Amino acid sequence: MAAPAPMTLRRRMAEFGFESNEDYEFQVRALFAARLEHLRCLAVCGESGRRKTAFANALAQALEYPHNVYHDFTLPEPAVPQVIVVSAEEQEHPQPSEAPLSRFERAVVEACAFSEAARTVLILDQLQAADFRDQMRLNGFVRTTEWALSNAAVRANPRNLLLVLISE
Repeated sequence: MAAPAPMTLRRRMAEFGFESNEDYEFQVRALFAARLEHLRCLAVCGESGRRKTAFANALAQALEYPHNVYHDFTLPEPAVPQVIVVSAEEQEHPQPSEAPLSRFERAVVEACAFSEAARTVLILDQLQAADFRDQMRLNGFVRTTEWALSNAAVRANPRNLLLVLISE
């Protein structure tokens, strides 16, 4: 999708709660003009309190992305009880079932699913708080568009998915 004209983008972002003296038209045009074989990725970095998250959300709304998936790495993962599924054959030696997906993995899988049919933005906030293994997995995801799970993999449509990485 072509980015809106400078004043239009600034005005549209203001409609969604982000006002700035900066004009992001050039950066947005460059982001969408690049021909990539991997995921389109926007890194938003800055000090705490600089409204990076508000910028990312307003940009997604101003560009009319129908799906906006958000994950904050600083939010604690809810405790999940271990689930043991016992079949008739396993009653003597029950095995724990596969652990449920983390909120982070659910966000990535959801964004991949949405991107199959519609433009989707995946906003990953507070990336500096992510586990190093997750950061490395994200690097592979950007390059290959594939997110591997324990016994399956999902693929993002690079034409429809915009990945926004926010960090301090």
